[in-house]
Amino acid sequence: MGLANSVMSFFGFGSSETESRETPKPRAAAPRPRRSSDMSEIVTLDPQSYADAKEVAANYRSGVPVIVNIGSMSEGDAKRMLDFMIGLKEGLEGHLRRVTPKVFLLSPTNVAVTDADQDSDEPEDLMA
Repeated sequence: MGLANSVMSFFGFGSSETESRETPKPRAAAPRPRRSSDMSEIVTLDPQSYADAKEVAANYRSGVPVIVNIGSMSEGDAKRMLDFMIGLKEGLEGHLRRVTPKVFLLSPTNVAVTDADQDSDEPEDLMA
């Protein structure tokens, strides 16, 4: 194998001999979203700063409802966290409900949360 063959292979013009020797790399399995019948946990988090948003996202993306208490965060970080949770809700088509003025429930779309007092989970209602 010379330099020309390496360059040709890089741009997709390599011989089938080169392609047959390469083994495909295994892909990391994506977290499997949970069905509502699989639901057996709710995670409660008390983030201290916006840096803790990674943990909120990791749990939510795996299909676990997350209760987030932003009461111990600074006002700026609390607003950023709320904006982040609204983005997660919109991006993954879930629900975000205010439980108390500083506690929110972020739940995936496959988790039904019923509350007679709650009419909407629109962002403008959450920011109030």
